[in-house]
Amino acid sequence: MVSTRAEIVTRRTYNRPKDTEGTQFETWEETVDRVIKHQRWLWERAKTKRWHTETQKLTKEQEDELEELRVLFKSRKALPSGRTLWLGGTEVAKRREASMFNCSFLRVESVHDVVDSYWLLLQGAGVGFLPVVGTLNGFTRPVELEIIRSTKTEAGDKGNPDNVEWFTEGVPEGTKVGAHIKGARWHIRVGDSAEAWAKLPGKLLANKIPCEKLTLDFSEIRPAGTRLSSYGWISSGDELIADAMSKIVRILNLRNNRLLTSIDIMDIMNLLGSTLSSRRSAEICLVPYGDPEWVDFVHAKKNLGETPWRTQSNNSLLFYHKPSRRDLSEIFEAMMANGGSEPGLINAQAALKRAPWFKGVNPCAEILLGNMSFCNLTELNLAAFNGDPDGLKRAAYLIGRANYRQTCVNLVDGILQRAWHENNEFLRLCGVGLTGIVGWEKLYEPKALKNVMKAAGKGATTMARELKLPMPKAVTTVKPSGTLSKIMDTTEGVHKP
Repeated sequence: MVSTRAEIVTRRTYNRPKDTEGTQFETWEETVDRVIKHQRWLWERAKTKRWHTETQKLTKEQEDELEELRVLFKSRKALPSGRTLWLGGTEVAKRREASMFNCSFLRVESVHDVVDSYWLLLQGAGVGFLPVVGTLNGFTRPVELEIIRSTKTEAGDKGNPDNVEWFTEGVPEGTKVGAHIKGARWHIRVGDSAEAWAKLPGKLLANKIPCEKLTLDFSEIRPAGTRLSSYGWISSGDELIADAMSKIVRILNLRNNRLLTSIDIMDIMNLLGSTLSSRRSAEICLVPYGDPEWVDFVHAKKNLGETPWRTQSNNSLLFYHKPSRRDLSEIFEAMMANGGSEPGLINAQAALKRAPWFKGVNPCAEILLGNMSFCNLTELNLAAFNGDPDGLKRAAYLIGRANYRQTCVNLVDGILQRAWHENNEFLRLCGVGLTGIVGWEKLYEPKALKNVMKAAGKGATTMARELKLPMPKAVTTVKPSGTLSKIMDTTEGVHKP
C-alpha cells in the first residue's frame, strides 16, 4: 500500500497522459512497464554491435533480470531517475537521448555552448555552468527591439517549427554606404519547437551584421496551456521567452562591441532558464575564487528586485587552493550582508584528486563532472529492505546494472556538440543514490553500507564487461532526494522526517 501523498505526487509528476486532452493518465504499473521497455531497448541496442545486421534480442536470463527490476520498481524499493520515469520508453527519449539525463555541466565560452545549455534545459536536464570571458560579445551596435507576440488561442494551433530569419537593407538617398547601413533591419520569426528555441540565443549572439532594428516575431508559438505531444509537458506560450529575449537583447546592447562579462553570461543563462513554466530548469553557476569578477559574483543576488531571474541558479565559488581564515570571513560577511546563504563553497582541489576530469558540478552538486558531461541517477530505498540484507545487496547490484545501461546512449542529436557524446562514451558516469537512510536498521553500521556500495559497483562494472564497453568512472553518489522519496513513502535522502 502507498499513501495518498505518494499517489498524488506520482500522478502529478510521472504518470504520462494517455490522450491529447490530458483526461486519461497511466497507472503506476503502466509507468513502470514503459520504463522497463526503455531499459530493454537500451540493452538490446547496446548488445547489437556495429557488425550485426539484426537486433540482438535479450536472452531468457536477461529478460528475467528485467523482470526482477520491474518488481523492484513496482514495489518502489528502487527507481530510475525521475527523468526516465517521465520520458523513458517514449519516442522523444529515443530521438533526443539527452532528455534521459538529470545532470550536466559545461563551460559557457562560445555561442555553441549557450545553444547546448538552452537545449539541455529544454530537455529537462539540470545545467551546471562556468562563465568564461573572452569569446562571447555584444551586438556590433545597439539595436532598437520590436517584439511581436503570438495571438494563437486554440490548443492544437501549432506553428512552423523552424526559425525564419532575414535582413532588410535600407539606404536613404544621399547616404554613404559604409560599415553601417542606415535603416537595416533584422527579422527573426521564432519557430514553434525546442530546436528553434535552442537556436534563438545562438542567433542573437552570433550575428555581427550591423542593423538599426531587430524584430523578434513570436507569432508562430502555440498558446500557453497546450500539452506538448512529445514531451508531455505544458507549453508556456510565448510570454516567458519574449520577456527573457528582450532582457538578453538589452544585455547585448549594453555590451555593444565589447566582451560579455561573467555576470552578463550568468544573466543570459539564468534568463534562458526562466522560460519554462511546467518543467523546472535547475541551474548552478560556478566562478573560481580569485576570478576578476568573484566579488561581483558573491553579491550578484543582493538586489533581486531588479534582477529576479538570478534566483534561477545556485551560485558557488570554486576553491583550487585552501582559503585563509580571513578569506572565509570576508565571504561569510558578504553572505550575511546579502541576506542569503550564497555563495556555496566547493573544494575543487579535493574534487580534482577524486576525479581528474573534474571541471564543475551539476545543480545539486552531488556529481563531479567534466566539461560537457552528464550523469544519470538511480535511487535505492534502504528502509524498504529492513530485515532483508540479501535482498538489499541484490537490489543494489540490479540498479547498478540498470544505471550503466542508461549511459548507453547516442548524444549526437543535431544540436549538441559532439564532445558531449565522446565524454559520455569515456566517463560512463553512474549515480546510484540512497534514500530512506534514517529509517534503515543498519544506519550506524559502516560495513553494511560499504557492502551496498560494493554491490552497486559490481553491478555497473559487470554490465560494462558484458557489453565490452568502458568501465564507469563513478558509480555511487550522496545526493538530495525529494520527489522520488515522496513516491517511495520514505524519508528523504539522509534527512529525518
